[in-house]
Amino acid sequence: MTTAQADVVLADAPELQACLREAFGGRAVRLSRQEQLKANVHRLHVEVDGTERSLVVKRSDPVVARRNWQVARRWLPAVGLEGVGPPLLGVAAEATGERTWHVYEDLGGRPLSGERPAKPEVEAAIDAIARVHTSFAGHSLLRECRLWGGDRSIHFYSGNLRDADIALRSLDVDRHAGAIDARDTLLERIGELSDGEAYAASGPETLLHGDLWPTNMVVTDQRVRVIDWDQAAVGPVWFDVSTFLLRFPAGERAWILDSYRRAVGRLAGWRLPPEGDLNPILATAAYARLASLLVWSVAAAADEPGWLLERLTEMCGWLDEVEPVIPPR
Repeated sequence: MTTAQADVVLADAPELQACLREAFGGRAVRLSRQEQLKANVHRLHVEVDGTERSLVVKRSDPVVARRNWQVARRWLPAVGLEGVGPPLLGVAAEATGERTWHVYEDLGGRPLSGERPAKPEVEAAIDAIARVHTSFAGHSLLRECRLWGGDRSIHFYSGNLRDADIALRSLDVDRHAGAIDARDTLLERIGELSDGEAYAASGPETLLHGDLWPTNMVVTDQRVRVIDWDQAAVGPVWFDVSTFLLRFPAGERAWILDSYRRAVGRLAGWRLPPEGDLNPILATAAYARLASLLVWSVAAAADEPGWLLERLTEMCGWLDEVEPVIPPR
């Protein structure tokens, strides 16, 4: 993108311009170039008093933006872990109130690799999330975290299974050629996933990242920062652990779980159950996440019906790939 094009984009967001000036103490900020990283997230290269700075700006729903602000400015600092999250420089709400801009210091680095995991980097990532989990277990801020975030307890699991069943049964399959078989397969699978008792009694609740993909962990010189807390919530640690493990090849998961086991043991004296007991708990967390995704996928099909069959077929495959989360060693 040329400077002129970038300037036009910035000119359409006066709130962002004001936020940039405030973030740098009222000094003039000149945009030199801009890169789109993903939907509603851009990297800005700016000049401030002749010095080039790299920033990441994110445009979010106000509720999501407030959640991210709480994580960066209130929750993580309250337990001395502000260095684990993204460095938030400024916030600006659009005049309509429909969206909010966040300005972050660009961390540089690169996302953690899930396909070819480097052990020191994965262990650094595990240590970061273990510190969050152990620091917030039983913390007085959890009530606030649940209010501004969400709940990933057994209610999340059972509620999403129920909603997924309702959404699938209400689906107008006549509008979606080929979707009947996929819908019926999913209804059968959802009907089998009714026992979440192990997950319900699976340990202390804590602050969860809620979307712990390796791409949300930025590696810089063996240090890891955890970004994109859009889905931060409260629930058992296994929701995060399951999400993280399932992003890695099956043969790598056992040592990654061992790393988490060692980290929480060192930090808080936690003793985790054996793998035979953990596997159904980890699977239940994964099914809860997939059921939620299914509910929102069916809702989105009202606007994009051509996409539904592909997503339903994918969901069948994803459900089949969950177990065992930790294969036999």
